[in-house]
Amino acid sequence: MKSMNRKIGWGIAVGVGLLLFSTASAWWAGNPWYRPYGSGAVTYERQNEMRRHGWSMQDLAAMFEGRRAFNRDEAVRLARELESGLGDGMLTNFAPGTRVAGSRVTPRVWRDFGAFRGYATGSRQAAADLAEALENAPTGDEVQQQGTWMTSRRPGHGRWANLRDDRVSMQAIQAYSTLNANCHSCHMLFRGGRW
Repeated sequence: MKSMNRKIGWGIAVGVGLLLFSTASAWWAGNPWYRPYGSGAVTYERQNEMRRHGWSMQDLAAMFEGRRAFNRDEAVRLARELESGLGDGMLTNFAPGTRVAGSRVTPRVWRDFGAFRGYATGSRQAAADLAEALENAPTGDEVQQQGTWMTSRRPGHGRWANLRDDRVSMQAIQAYSTLNANCHSCHMLFRGGRW
């Protein structure tokens, strides 16, 4: 009887030990976000930054496409946020060897880092051009010479038509298109599926 209790006790002890060991190893080698440092933390920060860029681009797209009311100050703020987050600031989160489980970055980023840097700096410049073009409403001369884009789907009528500030210049449309094309091209080349 005594030996049977010992065997059960040892079995429980071994089972608890294996459970603790497997939990610790899963914490260490499993999901990289649980680690406080290393390539998992860099990947996590990179993904958060890119997610914020995506949200800013979605907000800008909603304003430019008329799905949301155009707010010039907010559009400039979003463009300035993108400008500060793109370029060399974005490249610091792409250190070699920071591709871990859950990352969608392809190894091509580090093989062709010059092209990747070109997309990052081109996107930063396009965001700066967009912010500059959006800071001021188009003047009457710009409207006559180049035309403008109304972000609202409904034209303003009546006495309140002149109070709307939803016209953007063609330079703003070109800068937004360049920024959008840079982002999509970079994702097509340097972003893959999760592995």
